[in-house]
Amino acid sequence: MAGSRKVLLVMAPLGIAVLLVLGAWLWLGAYTRHDAKAVVPSLKGLTMDEARARLEEQGLQAEVIDSVYNDEAPKGTVVDQDPRPEKAVKPGRTIYLVMNAQQPKMLNMPALVNLSKRQAISVLEILGLKVKEMQYRPDPCMDCVVAQLYNGQPIAAEARIRRGEAVTLVLGSGQNGERVQVPDVRGMTLAEVKAVLNMASLNLGVVVEVKGCGNSGCDTALAKVVRQSPEPIKNNLIGPGGMIDVWLTMDSTTTAVPDDADDH
Repeated sequence: MAGSRKVLLVMAPLGIAVLLVLGAWLWLGAYTRHDAKAVVPSLKGLTMDEARARLEEQGLQAEVIDSVYNDEAPKGTVVDQDPRPEKAVKPGRTIYLVMNAQQPKMLNMPALVNLSKRQAISVLEILGLKVKEMQYRPDPCMDCVVAQLYNGQPIAAEARIRRGEAVTLVLGSGQNGERVQVPDVRGMTLAEVKAVLNMASLNLGVVVEVKGCGNSGCDTALAKVVRQSPEPIKNNLIGPGGMIDVWLTMDSTTTAVPDDADDH
Protein backbone atom coordinates (compact mmCIF):
# COMPACT_ATOMS: atom_id res chain seq x y z
CA MET A 1 0.00 0.00 0.00
CA ALA A 2 2.78 2.33 0.92
CA GLY A 3 4.52 1.48 -2.36
CA SER A 4 1.46 2.31 -4.42
CA ARG A 5 1.13 5.66 -2.70
CA LYS A 6 4.79 6.40 -3.38
CA VAL A 7 4.34 5.60 -7.11
CA LEU A 8 1.26 7.78 -7.25
CA LEU A 9 3.12 10.68 -5.70
CA VAL A 10 5.86 10.32 -8.33
CA MET A 11 3.52 9.98 -11.36
CA ALA A 12 1.09 12.73 -10.40
CA PRO A 13 3.46 15.64 -11.19
CA LEU A 14 4.46 14.00 -14.47
CA GLY A 15 0.81 13.61 -15.48
CA ILE A 16 0.07 17.22 -14.58
CA ALA A 17 3.10 18.37 -16.65
CA VAL A 18 1.95 16.34 -19.67
CA LEU A 19 -1.55 17.79 -19.41
CA LEU A 20 -0.16 21.33 -19.18
CA VAL A 21 2.08 20.84 -22.26
CA LEU A 22 -0.77 19.29 -24.24
CA GLY A 23 -3.13 22.07 -23.25
CA ALA A 24 -0.58 24.75 -24.18
CA TRP A 25 0.04 23.12 -27.57
CA LEU A 26 -3.68 22.92 -28.33
CA TRP A 27 -4.18 26.54 -27.26
CA LEU A 28 -1.23 27.76 -29.30
CA GLY A 29 -2.43 25.89 -32.38
CA ALA A 30 -5.89 27.38 -32.04
CA TYR A 31 -4.50 30.85 -31.37
CA THR A 32 -2.17 30.88 -34.38
CA ARG A 33 -4.59 28.94 -36.63
CA HIS A 34 -1.69 26.66 -37.48
CA ASP A 35 -3.61 24.61 -40.04
CA ALA A 36 -5.70 27.48 -41.48
CA LYS A 37 -4.57 28.67 -44.91
CA ALA A 38 -5.88 30.96 -47.63
CA VAL A 39 -4.73 31.00 -51.27
CA VAL A 40 -3.88 34.45 -52.62
CA PRO A 41 -5.95 35.14 -55.77
CA SER A 42 -4.64 36.95 -58.85
CA LEU A 43 -5.73 40.59 -58.63
CA LYS A 44 -4.09 42.01 -61.75
CA GLY A 45 -6.50 44.12 -63.80
CA LEU A 46 -9.04 44.51 -60.98
CA THR A 47 -10.16 47.83 -59.52
CA MET A 48 -9.50 48.52 -55.86
CA ASP A 49 -13.09 47.66 -54.91
CA GLU A 50 -12.98 44.44 -56.94
CA ALA A 51 -9.62 43.45 -55.45
CA ARG A 52 -10.82 44.13 -51.89
CA ALA A 53 -13.99 42.07 -52.45
CA ARG A 54 -11.99 39.18 -53.94
CA LEU A 55 -9.62 39.17 -50.97
CA GLU A 56 -12.41 39.35 -48.40
CA GLU A 57 -13.82 36.15 -49.89
CA GLN A 58 -10.55 34.47 -48.83
CA GLY A 59 -10.41 36.19 -45.44
CA LEU A 60 -7.62 38.52 -46.57
CA GLN A 61 -7.11 42.28 -46.50
CA ALA A 62 -5.87 44.81 -49.09
CA GLU A 63 -3.52 47.76 -48.76
CA VAL A 64 -2.22 50.04 -51.56
CA ILE A 65 1.49 50.75 -51.12
CA ASP A 66 2.37 52.43 -54.43
CA SER A 67 1.10 53.62 -57.80
CA VAL A 68 2.69 53.72 -61.22
CA TYR A 69 1.54 54.86 -64.64
CA ASN A 70 1.36 52.35 -67.46
CA ASP A 71 -0.52 53.51 -70.56
CA GLU A 72 -0.89 49.89 -71.69
CA ALA A 73 -2.89 48.85 -68.60
CA PRO A 74 -6.41 49.97 -67.61
CA LYS A 75 -6.36 53.04 -65.37
CA GLY A 76 -7.12 52.51 -61.70
CA THR A 77 -6.42 48.77 -61.72
CA VAL A 78 -3.94 46.50 -59.95
CA VAL A 79 -0.63 46.05 -61.81
CA ASP A 80 1.34 44.19 -59.12
CA GLN A 81 0.80 42.49 -55.78
CA ASP A 82 2.69 40.97 -52.86
CA PRO A 83 2.43 38.07 -51.99
CA ARG A 84 2.17 36.67 -55.50
CA PRO A 85 -0.94 34.80 -56.75
CA GLU A 86 -1.48 31.17 -55.67
CA LYS A 87 0.68 31.55 -52.56
CA ALA A 88 -0.76 30.03 -49.37
CA VAL A 89 -0.94 32.47 -46.45
CA LYS A 90 -2.72 32.69 -43.09
CA PRO A 91 -6.22 34.19 -43.00
CA GLY A 92 -6.21 37.87 -42.14
CA ARG A 93 -2.94 38.45 -44.04
CA THR A 94 -2.59 41.85 -45.74
CA ILE A 95 -1.98 41.76 -49.50
CA TYR A 96 -0.03 44.79 -50.72
CA LEU A 97 -1.08 46.28 -54.05
CA VAL A 98 0.48 48.53 -56.69
CA MET A 99 -2.16 50.42 -58.70
CA ASN A 100 -2.06 51.96 -62.17
CA ALA A 101 -2.61 55.70 -61.72
CA GLN A 102 -5.43 57.52 -63.50
CA GLN A 103 -2.97 60.14 -64.78
CA PRO A 104 0.80 60.06 -65.27
CA LYS A 105 2.89 61.91 -62.71
CA MET A 106 3.97 65.46 -63.38
CA LEU A 107 7.69 66.25 -63.50
CA ASN A 108 10.01 69.12 -64.35
CA MET A 109 11.20 69.44 -67.93
CA PRO A 110 14.97 68.92 -67.98
CA ALA A 111 17.42 71.39 -69.50
CA LEU A 112 18.60 69.71 -72.70
CA VAL A 113 19.99 72.66 -74.65
CA ASN A 114 23.77 72.34 -75.22
CA LEU A 115 23.72 68.62 -74.42
CA SER A 116 24.73 66.12 -77.07
CA LYS A 117 21.98 64.12 -78.77
CA ARG A 118 23.02 60.97 -76.90
CA GLN A 119 23.03 62.76 -73.54
CA ALA A 120 19.61 64.33 -74.18
CA ILE A 121 18.01 61.03 -75.18
CA SER A 122 19.48 59.35 -72.09
CA VAL A 123 18.10 62.07 -69.79
CA LEU A 124 14.63 61.80 -71.36
CA GLU A 125 14.58 58.01 -71.02
CA ILE A 126 15.60 58.18 -67.35
CA LEU A 127 12.79 60.64 -66.59
CA GLY A 128 10.19 58.68 -68.56
CA LEU A 129 9.83 61.16 -71.44
CA LYS A 130 9.93 60.26 -75.15
CA VAL A 131 11.49 61.70 -78.28
CA LYS A 132 8.75 62.67 -80.73
CA GLU A 133 11.15 63.58 -83.52
CA MET A 134 14.48 65.22 -84.25
CA GLN A 135 14.71 68.36 -86.31
CA TYR A 136 17.92 69.89 -87.64
CA ARG A 137 19.04 73.44 -88.24
CA PRO A 138 22.42 74.88 -89.23
CA ASP A 139 24.72 75.12 -86.22
CA PRO A 140 28.46 74.57 -85.83
CA CYS A 141 27.88 71.94 -83.15
CA MET A 142 26.79 68.80 -84.98
CA ASP A 143 24.14 66.80 -83.04
CA CYS A 144 24.07 69.28 -80.15
CA VAL A 145 20.65 70.24 -78.79
CA VAL A 146 19.91 73.85 -79.78
CA ALA A 147 16.22 73.89 -78.75
CA GLN A 148 13.60 71.70 -77.05
CA LEU A 149 9.96 71.75 -78.17
CA TYR A 150 6.68 70.41 -76.82
CA ASN A 151 3.58 70.46 -79.02
CA GLY A 152 5.54 72.53 -81.52
CA GLN A 153 6.43 75.26 -79.00
CA PRO A 154 9.61 75.86 -76.97
CA ILE A 155 9.40 74.43 -73.46
CA ALA A 156 11.61 75.89 -70.76
CA ALA A 157 13.62 73.87 -68.30
CA GLU A 158 11.70 73.27 -65.04
CA ALA A 159 8.33 73.68 -66.81
CA ARG A 160 5.84 71.04 -65.65
CA ILE A 161 5.19 68.16 -68.07
CA ARG A 162 3.48 64.81 -67.70
CA ARG A 163 5.58 61.67 -67.56
CA GLY A 164 5.31 59.76 -70.85
CA GLU A 165 4.90 62.85 -73.04
CA ALA A 166 7.00 63.26 -76.20
CA VAL A 167 9.26 66.22 -76.96
CA THR A 168 11.04 67.32 -80.12
CA LEU A 169 14.80 67.81 -80.11
CA VAL A 170 16.19 70.50 -82.41
CA LEU A 171 19.79 69.58 -83.18
CA GLY A 172 22.68 71.25 -84.94
CA SER A 173 23.34 69.96 -88.46
CA GLY A 174 26.88 71.28 -88.73
CA GLN A 175 27.97 73.60 -91.50
CA ASN A 176 29.27 71.18 -94.13
CA GLY A 177 26.06 69.49 -95.25
CA GLU A 178 26.75 66.27 -93.32
CA ARG A 179 24.84 63.17 -94.43
CA VAL A 180 24.59 59.69 -92.91
CA GLN A 181 24.36 56.18 -94.33
CA VAL A 182 20.83 54.77 -94.40
CA PRO A 183 20.86 52.08 -91.69
CA ASP A 184 19.52 48.58 -92.31
CA VAL A 185 16.58 48.08 -89.93
CA ARG A 186 15.10 44.99 -91.60
CA GLY A 187 14.39 42.17 -89.18
CA MET A 188 14.11 44.59 -86.24
CA THR A 189 11.12 45.27 -84.01
CA LEU A 190 9.63 48.75 -83.98
CA ALA A 191 11.28 49.52 -80.62
CA GLU A 192 14.67 48.48 -81.99
CA VAL A 193 14.13 50.57 -85.11
CA LYS A 194 13.40 53.69 -83.06
CA ALA A 195 16.57 53.20 -81.01
CA VAL A 196 18.74 52.72 -84.11
CA LEU A 197 17.26 55.72 -85.91
CA ASN A 198 17.70 57.93 -82.85
CA MET A 199 21.38 57.10 -82.74
CA ALA A 200 21.68 57.69 -86.51
CA SER A 201 20.05 61.16 -86.20
CA LEU A 202 17.06 59.97 -88.24
CA ASN A 203 13.31 59.75 -87.65
CA LEU A 204 10.76 56.99 -88.07
CA GLY A 205 8.43 57.84 -90.95
CA VAL A 206 5.30 55.92 -91.88
CA VAL A 207 4.59 52.43 -90.55
CA VAL A 208 2.90 51.26 -93.74
CA GLU A 209 1.32 47.93 -92.74
CA VAL A 210 1.48 44.99 -90.38
CA LYS A 211 0.94 41.79 -92.33
CA GLY A 212 -0.42 38.82 -90.43
CA CYS A 213 -2.55 40.75 -87.93
CA GLY A 214 -5.87 40.41 -89.78
CA ASN A 215 -8.90 42.10 -88.30
CA SER A 216 -8.56 40.57 -84.83
CA GLY A 217 -5.60 42.72 -83.86
CA CYS A 218 -2.25 41.57 -82.52
CA ASP A 219 0.70 42.73 -80.49
CA THR A 220 2.64 44.84 -82.99
CA ALA A 221 5.54 44.95 -80.53
CA LEU A 222 6.39 41.48 -81.84
CA ALA A 223 6.18 42.47 -85.52
CA LYS A 224 9.40 42.96 -87.47
CA VAL A 225 10.46 45.10 -90.39
CA VAL A 226 10.31 43.27 -93.72
CA ARG A 227 10.92 46.29 -95.95
CA GLN A 228 12.13 49.88 -95.60
CA SER A 229 12.39 53.07 -97.63
CA PRO A 230 14.94 54.45 -98.37
CA GLU A 231 16.70 51.13 -98.88
CA PRO A 232 19.94 50.41 -96.98
CA ILE A 233 22.09 50.01 -100.09
CA LYS A 234 25.76 50.95 -100.02
CA ASN A 235 26.49 54.71 -100.18
CA ASN A 236 22.78 55.58 -99.94
CA LEU A 237 23.08 58.71 -97.81
CA ILE A 238 20.40 60.80 -96.15
CA GLY A 239 20.46 64.12 -94.33
CA PRO A 240 20.16 64.27 -90.52
CA GLY A 241 16.50 64.31 -89.48
CA GLY A 242 15.43 62.31 -92.55
CA MET A 243 12.55 59.82 -92.43
CA ILE A 244 12.71 56.04 -92.78
CA ASP A 245 9.39 54.36 -93.69
CA VAL A 246 8.93 50.72 -92.69
CA TRP A 247 6.67 47.78 -93.53
CA LEU A 248 6.03 45.34 -90.66
CA THR A 249 5.04 41.69 -90.64
CA MET A 250 4.18 39.08 -88.01
CA ASP A 251 5.63 36.32 -90.23
CA SER A 252 9.18 35.73 -88.97
CA THR A 253 10.02 33.61 -92.03
CA THR A 254 9.88 36.65 -94.32
CA THR A 255 12.25 38.92 -92.37
CA ALA A 256 15.54 37.31 -93.36
CA VAL A 257 18.02 39.83 -94.79
CA PRO A 258 20.05 38.73 -97.84
CA ASP A 259 23.78 38.35 -97.18
CA ASP A 260 24.58 40.64 -100.10
CA ALA A 261 22.15 43.39 -99.07
CA ASP A 262 24.93 45.94 -98.65
CA ASP A 263 26.57 45.17 -101.99
CA HIS A 264 23.77 46.48 -104.24
